[in-house]
Order: sequence, then structure tokens, then C-alpha cells
Amino acid sequence: MAFNDSPHPSELILADNECLEDMKPDSVESFHLIGPQIFTDGSRIEGKVGAALSWWNEGKERKFCTFRLESHNTVFQSELYALYRAVRMVGESKEEGVNILSDSRSSLDLLRSPAVTHPLAAEIMRCLRDIRTQGKWVRLFWLRAHAGTPGNKRADELAKNLNTLFCPQEKDAGRLQQGANLIHKGRIREETIAIWQARYDASSTGSVTRTFLSYVRMAKRFCMTEGFTYSRPNLDRSRGFCVVLKQFQAQGLLLLRERIDLEIEIQQKVDKSALQEILEKGKSRKPFLIFAARVARVAAIRNK
Repeated sequence: MAFNDSPHPSELILADNECLEDMKPDSVESFHLIGPQIFTDGSRIEGKVGAALSWWNEGKERKFCTFRLESHNTVFQSELYALYRAVRMVGESKEEGVNILSDSRSSLDLLRSPAVTHPLAAEIMRCLRDIRTQGKWVRLFWLRAHAGTPGNKRADELAKNLNTLFCPQEKDAGRLQQGANLIHKGRIREETIAIWQARYDASSTGSVTRTFLSYVRMAKRFCMTEGFTYSRPNLDRSRGFCVVLKQFQAQGLLLLRERIDLEIEIQQKVDKSALQEILEKGKSRKPFLIFAARVARVAAIRNK
């Protein structure tokens, strides 16, 4: 989802959910569960992907909808699509409020964030905003699967009954495809980073860099956020920083005093084992980088 397509901050909402273990009378009463319920579910069996929802009121199913998705869609996407269709159904209904129950914790948790990037999740949030604008309400519940709840069992059966499923509309299919692309890109990115990390660890060069930045993921984020530039002091490779500084004891004492001041400021001892942690913390990163730049300049000047 492009940044320009994101809603204005004033329009962001929180789509929180509640955990409901079952639909026994005690549980229903404790959660003050009133009004109709929509049970949603998704399924993927042998490359066939389906989503379904079942509308219940007063203990009976009143209507249901089923949808067939593309074979490349995941179970997560089918669960999320079922939630999307349920929210749309609420917006199109005349009911004042409806409870939506899903056994997909990952889909519900995705909606907890007010700033979502998944196209389908963003569309769900838009529908929820429209519903609230109409003066209606929606409660989202996570319901434990296979707990004997008739509505959940019915939605599960519908999602798996692939022979009677309808295909989603073209616009909805496009959102699903965008979501699939994001998932594939994420997997490619993770595999690429893993290969990059393996080469980084096995490299015969860059040992000093690895001391500060052990993980390529952190190194990339660090260089992008801090505008990091590489200093290249004119040092003899056989001597290095430590040797250069030891040869100039007076300058070394000056840097020792600055190092102690730095440790007092960041409330942490500066040694090799702590470098990674120091760079990860925002409060300690900037003072440390100022100190490190000072060390590089001194070493370069004294090595001339």
C-alpha cells in the first residue's frame, strides 16, 4: 500500500479484538454478547483456497456467503478476506451493531495497528470507519477453533466446500493479489538477507565493521536512518587504531578522559562486547558516534 494512499491520521482507528474461548451461555453473558454474529473462516486444501462467513441470530443461521480464491492465495489471506466480506456485510445491513467472530488470531492482530500497509487490511479499516460514521458498531472477537461452536463449525465447513464457492469480484481479487505480492516480496527479502548474512559472516574482510554491526539487517537500517558515511583515515593497515593511539600516550590520555565522559553520559561501559548494544539504543548511539569520529580523526592525524 503506497504512503499516499494511507488515511489521514485523524481518520485512523483502532480495531481491537476480544478473546472468546467458546459460545457457552456463561461466556456470552460475561462478554455482554448481544446482536447478530458473523462467523468467518478460510481454508486451503490441495491448492484450492476458499473463504466463508455465516450470519447467525438468536441461535440460528440466517444466511451465508462463500468465496473461491486463487490457488496462490494463502490461508492467512483467505481468513483476512472472510473478515473483509463480513465487515462489508455489516456496512450494507440495517443492523445497529454486529459481532464478528474469527479463529484467525493473526488476521485480527493485523487490524490492531491503526497504520496498516496490507491492502485488504486497509480496506477493512476503511469499512470500519464508514460503519462508525453511520452510527453503527462492530465488535471483533477471536474465537477458539474446533471448540464445538456451531457457527464456527459451519463457517469451517463452508470454506472447505470448494465446489459451491463463488469467485470474488475483480477489485477484491486485485487486493488479494497485492497482498500475495507483499508476502512473496517479504519471503524473497528474508532469504536474501539470510544469504547476505552468511557471506558477511564468512568474509575474510570487514572484521572491524562486524565488531560494531554484527547483523546486516541492523547495518542497513543503521546506515539509512543515521545517514552513516564511512571514514577512511590514512592508516597503515599493519598498525591500526590501537597501535597508533598507544604510540601517542598524551593524546591517548585525552581520549581516555573523553571515553570516561561518554560512559557517564550513556550509563554504560564502552568495550567490545557492548558496541552492538550501544549502537542499537537511540540515546547512546549519537554520543558514541561523535566519540568514534573523534578517535578516527586523531588516529588519522597522528598517523601522518
